[in-house]
Amino acid sequence: MTQLNPVKNAFYRKFQYKSYKENDNKAKEAIIKHLKLNGHTILNIEENYSFDIHSKKDEVMHYSEVEMKNQWVGEWNPLWKEIRIPHRKIKLVNKFRKLNNGEGIFNFYIIRNDCKYAWKINESQMTQDSIKEIWLSNAKRNEHFFHIPYTEAELIDIKVN
Repeated sequence: MTQLNPVKNAFYRKFQYKSYKENDNKAKEAIIKHLKLNGHTILNIEENYSFDIHSKKDEVMHYSEVEMKNQWVGEWNPLWKEIRIPHRKIKLVNKFRKLNNGEGIFNFYIIRNDCKYAWKINESQMTQDSIKEIWLSNAKRNEHFFHIPYTEAELIDIKVN
């Protein structure tokens, strides 16, 4: 499978431990429940700075990466034409594509702040052309993201209550 080329000198946001602590387990738990309800056997959720969740369904390996979008409250804002996944996730895309020559399935889940819905994006949608730089007014800097039109993602119901 084709590897992606990282953008040289791309800015990577400093690791936000507080945000990680507040969001990571909540996001993982929501997607684990969703996967189990859909016939997956969870194999590994150990924090190892790789894929968040390893699971298996019908003898096929699945790798999942979860990320909270706390700005997403209520219905998806149609003015947000795309879902943005940080460029730093390119490492996972390339790792998956090397792994067993890309055998299995690797999905990103962008989760609403209340964990009731998520956008599911397959790694195959992460292309070189989808990497674009944008100005982040709240951070006052440019940063690169994968830009995936929300119309090309799958909205899934992951209600956990």
